[in-house]
Amino acid sequence: MRPPWSPRVMRSPRRVAPCGRRASCDWMVEIMGGAPCRQGLSEVCHRVLHHVNNAIAADLCSFALVTDDRAGGRVLSGVVFRSNNDDSYGQSQPKWDRYIMEYVIETGRSLNIMDVIEDTRFSPEMGEISGSRPKSILSLPVYNPREELVGIVMAINKTTAAGMNYGQHFFSEEDEKVLATHMGMLGVILDNAQLCENVEQESKRSQVLLELARLLSETHDSRESLLNKMASTILPITRAKLCTVFIADSADKASFAYVIDTENMGPNGNETLCKRECDVNKISLAYAVHVKNTLETLNVANISTDCNVVMLDQTTEEAGDEMRTLVCTPVRNGREGKVIGVCQLVNKQSEGACRAEVFGRGDERLLEDFALYCGLGLQNYEIQQKAQLTRAQQEVTREVLSYHISASEEEIMTLQESSIPSAQTLSLLDFSFSDFGLPDSVTTQATVRMFLDLNLVQDFNIDYKSLCRWVLSVRRGYRRDVAYHNWHHALSTAQCMFAMLKATSHLQKHFSSLEILALMIATLCHDLDHRGVNNSYIARSQQPLAQLYGHSSLEHHHYDLCVLILNNPGSEILSGLSQEDYRRCLLMVEKSILATDLALYMKRRDAFFQLAERETLSWQDQEHRELLSSMLMTASDICAITKPWPVQKRTASLIASEFFAQGDREKNEFNIRPIAVMNRENSARVPHMQMEYIDGICAPLYKALAGMFDSCNPLFEGCMKNHENWQRLAQGEEDEVFATDG
Repeated sequence: MRPPWSPRVMRSPRRVAPCGRRASCDWMVEIMGGAPCRQGLSEVCHRVLHHVNNAIAADLCSFALVTDDRAGGRVLSGVVFRSNNDDSYGQSQPKWDRYIMEYVIETGRSLNIMDVIEDTRFSPEMGEISGSRPKSILSLPVYNPREELVGIVMAINKTTAAGMNYGQHFFSEEDEKVLATHMGMLGVILDNAQLCENVEQESKRSQVLLELARLLSETHDSRESLLNKMASTILPITRAKLCTVFIADSADKASFAYVIDTENMGPNGNETLCKRECDVNKISLAYAVHVKNTLETLNVANISTDCNVVMLDQTTEEAGDEMRTLVCTPVRNGREGKVIGVCQLVNKQSEGACRAEVFGRGDERLLEDFALYCGLGLQNYEIQQKAQLTRAQQEVTREVLSYHISASEEEIMTLQESSIPSAQTLSLLDFSFSDFGLPDSVTTQATVRMFLDLNLVQDFNIDYKSLCRWVLSVRRGYRRDVAYHNWHHALSTAQCMFAMLKATSHLQKHFSSLEILALMIATLCHDLDHRGVNNSYIARSQQPLAQLYGHSSLEHHHYDLCVLILNNPGSEILSGLSQEDYRRCLLMVEKSILATDLALYMKRRDAFFQLAERETLSWQDQEHRELLSSMLMTASDICAITKPWPVQKRTASLIASEFFAQGDREKNEFNIRPIAVMNRENSARVPHMQMEYIDGICAPLYKALAGMFDSCNPLFEGCMKNHENWQRLAQGEEDEVFATDG
C-alpha cells in the first residue's frame, strides 16, 4: 500500500517552474485575485500545494487546518489537504504526521528536520511506521493578516529531480524562506475565503433560524413530525448524512426513551426513519449518553481513532463502518434548563464527493441553535397537548354544567303555557317592588313579562320557548345557599332597570333595542354562580377564578356563565341576531356585567358626576352612552337601599349575614382581622355602616341620576329616607334590635 507521502503522477493544468522569489510570487498573486469565494477552499489549497510542491522540490506537501478548542486554544481540525489530492478528513492522518504538526502548533515556530529518524523528539513515533518512512521534513505555522494561526503546512522528503531517491536530501534555508513567503500569501487567501464562508454561513444560519422559528409557531400532529421538519431544515446546510434526536426517559434519567432519525438523501429529499427504541450496541447512543452526562457539545473528527470510543466501552470496528464524523449537543427544556434529550449530526458529506468531512465550529453553533429550538419546540408541543387536553376537559365540564343548569321539559312547559300577569299586577313598574314572598314560578313569569313589555321578543324574533328555557336556566344558575347574591337579587336588579327604562322617555328614545336587550340580559346574569364572597376573598384564597381572570374575577365568571347559557341548546335567545349584532350585544353585556364591580364604579363615577352636574351628556358620544349604561347597572345592582324600610331592613340583614360569614372564613383560614363590614364583632354597628354606605356609595349616584332624569328621583328619595331610618336606629329611637345569625 502506497504511504500517504509517496509521489504519484499528477496532471497539472500548466507547468510551473520552481519559484525562488522571497517577496512575492506572481502565480500566488494571480490566485489571490482569483475570487477565492468562488473557487472553494479545497480547490485553492490544492492549487497552492501543487505549486509549492514544485517550488521547493518536495515529494509531498500537506496543509492542515486548525480550529479553536473549547478551552480557547488552537488544535488540528482534522481536515488535511495534500498535493497528491489524497486528503483526509479526521480519519486517516497518520499519528506521526499529527504529532509533528501539533508540535509546531505548540511551539509556534518552523521545524526543519534533515533526518526525522535521527531526531530524538520524533524517533519514537517514527519507529511505529512500517514500510517506507519519511526522512526530511519542513513544517511551519500559517498565519492570517491578524496574526491568528489558521493552519500548519508540512513538506516531506526533499528531491532534486524526478525519480531520485527521496531519502538522500534535505530542505535548505532557501526552501524554508520560499515556503514561508507562499504560506504568508496563503494566509491572506484563506482569510478572505474564511470571511466569505462566514458571511455565507451566517446567511444560511439566519435562514435556518427563521424557518425553525416558523415551525415553532405551527401546530404539529406528533413530536416525530415536529422534529423531522426541524431536522430537514438543518441537514442540507450542515451536509450531515443523518440527524438523530435522542429523547430522554423521564422515568430513567440515565437512558433515553426513544430515538428519531432523519436521513439526508440529497436531491431526493429527506427520508424519515421510524421512531425507534435505543439500540444499546450503537456507538451513537454511547456518545449521546456521554454528552447528556457532561452537558457539553462534542465534536468527533475521527470516530475510529477517538479516545472516547475506549472510554465509552465501544470497539473501533463498530464505530468505523457506519460512522466516521460526529457532533452532538444536549437539548434543554426552555423553562428549567433541564436536559430532555441530545441532538446528533453524523457524517458530514463533502460537496461533490462521497467521503465524510469534519464538522466545523459553524456546524457546532448551528447544531446548538437547533438544539435550543428543539427544546422550545418540544416544550411548546407539550403545552399544546396539555392545552388540548384542558380544552377537552373543559368541554366535558361545560356539557355536564349545561345539563345540570338546564331546566326540565316539565318546568319549561309549565312556564310556556302559563298566563303571564301584567306588569301592573306584578308591580314591575314601581321602584318599591319586592319579590319577598313571591313563589319561584311568579318570579320567572315576571321576568318573561319584562321582556315582552320591552318588545324584545318581537324586535329580535326570540322563540318564546327558548325565552322560557333561558329564564329558567338563569334562575338555576344562582346558588340557593347564598344569603343575598341569589336569584331574588338578580330579579330585583332587572326590575329596577326595567322600571327606569319604562319611566324614562329619554332612555327609551336614545337607547337602541339592542342596548336595552343587552342591559336586561346583563342585569339578570350579573351575579350568576355567586359564591357569597367578594373578589378580595377569591384572590386571597388563590381560587382558580383569580388565576383565570386576574381582576374582577367574579364579574368575568358571571359573564362566562351568561354566555354559556346563551349558547346552551334550546336557550339561544340571540339566535335571531345577525353576526355583527350578536357580537355587539355580547360586548355590551360583558361591559355591563363588569360595571357591577364597585371598584370599577368608584374609578369611573367622577366622570359621570361631571356630566350630570354640567348637563353635558351627549347621546352621540359612545363613551357617554357606555358610561351611562354602567351607572344604570350600578344603580340597579344596589337598588335595595331605595326600597321601603321593611324591605330595606330585611335585605340589609341578609347582606350582613353573607358578609359576616365571609369574615368568619377569613379569620379561620387566613388568621386576619376582616374589614369592618365583614367583622361579626361590628354587628351592633350595622346602622352606622349602612349610613356610611349610603353617603359614600349610593346617595351620590342616585342624586346624579335624579338630576339627569326626573323619573329617577324616587330612587334618590327612597335612599335618603332609609338614611334617616338607619340614623334613628343608630340613635336608639327604635326598640327593635338589629341582629344577624351567628
